[in-house]
Amino acid sequence: MSDVGLSAGLVLQQIGTPREVAAFFELIGRHKPKSAGHSLALVTDRLYRRTVPGESFDSLLEQLHECQRTLRSVPITPGFWDEFDLGDRSVGLDRSASNLADAFQRIFFAIDRSVEVARLDRKNLGYFRPLRLQALEGPRSYEHKYMPLEDFEKPDMRPIWLE
Repeated sequence: MSDVGLSAGLVLQQIGTPREVAAFFELIGRHKPKSAGHSLALVTDRLYRRTVPGESFDSLLEQLHECQRTLRSVPITPGFWDEFDLGDRSVGLDRSASNLADAFQRIFFAIDRSVEVARLDRKNLGYFRPLRLQALEGPRSYEHKYMPLEDFEKPDMRPIWLE
């Protein structure tokens, strides 16, 4: 299975293995009640399995930063990662970090950077291209890149990056 990439316009940035990215969303969902607004739908639904339209980038970043603040208070204890069966390879996760926000710093940074790139597209092209997670390489990456945006809006849509 290919690593997961974050598509922002013409840029496809590697953010982690499928298991690391799944753990990222699982832990955000698990600690969602601790967030200030209890609503992180742009992160836990739109980014997780759909697309995030440009008009929602500011709200996405607010929710993402709320997730980061919440996860900063969650310590990592020995054996913490065992339940996620992450394997030996680490791409988007710092397993030596002392809290979840630091452990997922690469993913948080990649999303911030992707929003910046997408905003540059808006400035240069006159329109936003939505953010979406997809396979980083191989045939699936090509399929995902050219997948019609309306396919992401199907009610039973499974995250394509988990395929």
